[in-house]
Parts: sequence; structure tokens; C-alpha cells
Amino acid sequence: MENNSDLNNQAARYTLCFNDCCAKAESCLRHSMTQYNTAKNIRLSVINPLCYPEAGKECPHFRTNKKIRVAWGFKNLYDDMPARISRAIHLNLEAIFNHSPYYRYRNQKLGLTPKQQECIRQVCRKHGWNKEIAFDRYTEEYDW
Repeated sequence: MENNSDLNNQAARYTLCFNDCCAKAESCLRHSMTQYNTAKNIRLSVINPLCYPEAGKECPHFRTNKKIRVAWGFKNLYDDMPARISRAIHLNLEAIFNHSPYYRYRNQKLGLTPKQQECIRQVCRKHGWNKEIAFDRYTEEYDW
């Protein structure tokens, strides 16, 4: 993980885990973020040690520290589609994401997780659009 003030700030807002005995500690975002904790963070949100899973059991609080590919915007999604298909897709996506969030995703105000990207692809295929979906841009980010 890179060391910068953004991660220090995120550590102050994110629920951390100090369980060094966990088998997945090295690949857990909650544990990895503990290294960005500073003395400026008077209060922290942490996983209660009494809630650590027993050895060999899955941790319900685990989050991978691998970055995901986040897509931003899809303003050109409908450009090459026939009107009947684009209208059906638009209505279906707006029903899934709701009106305001739909436009925030479309206009790059919110990023789309890989799962959300796949949802958009499935909606397009459902309505007969099988061409590749290109989002406006991509970034690599932690899945907070």
C-alpha cells in the first residue's frame, strides 16, 4: 500500500482490525490500514477483539487489500443504440440504481464497482445489446 495523507485520513474514518493472529491479516484491508494510524487520530473505529473469529473460521469483517477496477461514467453508452433499446436500458438501469444515483454514476460523480459494471452489461444484453460496454474512465481503488 502506498503511504500518503489520503490513507492516513482514511484510516481515521475506516473500521480497523488489530488482530495480528488472523491468518488473513496480511491480505486484509482493515488490518493493513492500521499502519496508517497516527497520534492525530484520538478516536478510532476498531473490530472488537471479543468478536474476532475462532481460529480456522471465516472472518465476517474481512475486506481484501487488493485494489479493484472502478469505472467512472457512461455518458456515451447509448450513442450507437437504437432508440427502443436505449430507452429500455435507461429505464431498467434507473430502476436498479434509482434516479439520482443513476445520474451520479452516469456523470462520474460516483464510481461503479466491478459488480455494478457487470450489472450494466447484463441489462444491456437482456435488452439485446451485445456490443462491448465502454465506460468513460477507470481507476484502481480499494474497496472500502
